[in-house]
Amino acid sequence: MTTQTKRPPVAVEHVKCPLCGADNYKVIAEGPDYDHHCCGDQTFKLVRCNQCSFTYLNPRPTVEMLPVIYDVQDYCCYGYTENRPLLAAGVKRYEDARAKLMMEMLPNVRPADFKALDIGTGEGRSLFSFLDFGVPASNLYGNDISDEVLAPIKAKGLQTINSRAEEIDLPDNTFDLIMMNQVIEHVADPRRVMETCYRLLKPGGILSMETPNMDGWDRPFFGRKRWGGYHFPRHWVIFSTETMTRMLSEIGYEQIDIQNISGAFVWTWNINHTLQDWKFPKNIADLFLTESYFGMLIGGGIDIVPRTFLRSSNMRALGRKKAS
Repeated sequence: MTTQTKRPPVAVEHVKCPLCGADNYKVIAEGPDYDHHCCGDQTFKLVRCNQCSFTYLNPRPTVEMLPVIYDVQDYCCYGYTENRPLLAAGVKRYEDARAKLMMEMLPNVRPADFKALDIGTGEGRSLFSFLDFGVPASNLYGNDISDEVLAPIKAKGLQTINSRAEEIDLPDNTFDLIMMNQVIEHVADPRRVMETCYRLLKPGGILSMETPNMDGWDRPFFGRKRWGGYHFPRHWVIFSTETMTRMLSEIGYEQIDIQNISGAFVWTWNINHTLQDWKFPKNIADLFLTESYFGMLIGGGIDIVPRTFLRSSNMRALGRKKAS
């Protein structure tokens, strides 16, 4: 949203590199909360570790600030397709194609036995598509940090887990598939989350993550402030192709594959942030929101070329747990 209501700054804390633990870095980007304006005039810094080249927010909001920066009534990823039929239809098509792909990657698992966990599930869209492929609702688990968000998912018979991703407590070797779609960039300790997923996966199970890519072709054009993938102050870590592959490999995942996928939402934010900086009227800037079918259509159209021939600012990372 671009409503600029004056709000107080949020509390922040200094952190070390989540990949290697070093505390030696340089600032590579700095900007405000363009997307919800929850923090007044406060700006946030993205830094790059001098030891391992990982990029992360530092300082970042404290855990106590999560309800502020993820206001259930305001945050764009909650109620994303509600009362937006065209957007809902496009998202459903994408989710169905992804569910089909995931099940094809696990051909030896019958739909009746297939178990999946979606971390940071939001509306549960990623899980609902598996119902259409014959997976029982009781085998589908949705995780988020709000009972209010999870209530509609629970009402459909799916299992729900109210917890931060780092703190999910379930038995080992439970799931054939774990998904994190635009989630890993929001967590405080991505290594711990990926390790938890590895423990929760059955042997041969798959972790699938979709997340912004620091190597995206468009990032240099929007540089140190406006690039949509920064999403200040909610994206606490941002991976490149190299740092993602390295972390998955160090944890023990194999058959790692980094795929180039649509970065429509990043381009939509690129345009929105630029229009805000150029002082365009709010009604013009608001045409380019991730909740806007028009904005996402334009963003997706622009991204066709980099997605096809170069490198999009969005990637899907796949890793498989060792079979034995």
